[in-house]
Amino acid sequence: MKVIEYRLEQLSFPKKPIKISTKTQTTFLKNSLLPWASSPDSLLAKLASFPGKELTYLEKYRADDNWYGEHKKPHNRQEREALIANADAGSFPNFVHKGLVVQHTDLRRLPTERPGFDQPKKAGEGYPFDYFQETALWANTPLQILHLSRDKQWGYVISPIYKGWVSMQAIALVDEEFISAWTTGHYARPLSDNVVLNPEGSLFAIKAKMGMLLPYSELDKQADSLEVFMAASTENKQARLLKVRVAKKEVAMGDYPFEEKTLKPLVSALLGRPYGWGGALENRDCSSMIRDLMSTYQIWLPRDSGDQMEMGHHYDLPDTADQKLELIEKEAVPFLTILRKKGHNMLYVGKSPEGEPLIFHAIWALKSSVPHEELGNYLDQYPLEGMHQADDGEFKGRIVIGQSVITSVHLGQDEQNRTRSQLDQMYAMTLLQPN
Repeated sequence: MKVIEYRLEQLSFPKKPIKISTKTQTTFLKNSLLPWASSPDSLLAKLASFPGKELTYLEKYRADDNWYGEHKKPHNRQEREALIANADAGSFPNFVHKGLVVQHTDLRRLPTERPGFDQPKKAGEGYPFDYFQETALWANTPLQILHLSRDKQWGYVISPIYKGWVSMQAIALVDEEFISAWTTGHYARPLSDNVVLNPEGSLFAIKAKMGMLLPYSELDKQADSLEVFMAASTENKQARLLKVRVAKKEVAMGDYPFEEKTLKPLVSALLGRPYGWGGALENRDCSSMIRDLMSTYQIWLPRDSGDQMEMGHHYDLPDTADQKLELIEKEAVPFLTILRKKGHNMLYVGKSPEGEPLIFHAIWALKSSVPHEELGNYLDQYPLEGMHQADDGEFKGRIVIGQSVITSVHLGQDEQNRTRSQLDQMYAMTLLQPN
């Protein structure tokens, strides 16, 4: 099995601009600002409906002895009990306040930066699959804070995409006056992760992220730049509005055209980037890469890969490979169609010169299964991770890819059945906007 990657020039970009509906764009902005637009009482009343773990997850952590740390050893009982005590779940909700993320950060299942791995010696577990990591949150993300940990280091929050724990160092508190100034109704979206945001006179800067919102009040007379908003935290954790100039060519504004000349540089900026489970290390996994790409065009997608399949027009794929290929060719719209196998989403991007459907996806690895007697020869050919002997006697592992790639849907097809093709495992397709 050989991983064959394709180039941008081989993708089927739209021949003419595709209009993204006003309703879709309105939904995008509404969902992006949800933590500020709803009252705390209403958010608390429907807390269970938001993606992410509730505080009861602390009890699951307490009851399970098989959580492993960065040193590949189990979390001991004493440190687990200390973490649970610090969460102070009995006083929930003890701090209800609106906030804003002021630096890129992580949203966690538990109030800790320490990882929670499951059986690191087993294929598909251990690094990078830290199960305490829910998602990255980019700066300028609105929040509703509901609870503080006992040491005041962590806040349990509702974000537009997940609920969970965020370091209070990354949050500033906002009042209605700040919200009124920040919610301008006009939001630029960075076209890459390399747009430097350095407020005038400030000694610090951050790099914007694709998928981030940058409010601006109006288009000014400067033809080549735009004044956008960000925030910093004062000593008492209050948000302070900052303004920074960015080049207009570095951001999408308004009704950004969904077409080849805009899509190609976006895909190029994401292609080859390291895989980041749950957005770890400010990288992207399969669902966050698709989500951030679509955010540029004001298309709202949930953060979870399974939830993304509930958006748009859903198809259950047929059983056979030929039937799947036929349906994909008939109905799929390049760059607006998500294909799914268990736990992994892929963006359909047209057909290769050979007529094979192509997918753009952030992927960690391919599952591999090798009979014992063939293990030595196989290890000579492929860099395998997490090899272990399963109950059936075969050795299970992973062939690591570890980045975003453009491949055929047949990726993984192997004459010896050591790996399975992506197509064989696909079971669903969602059109974000039909033909």
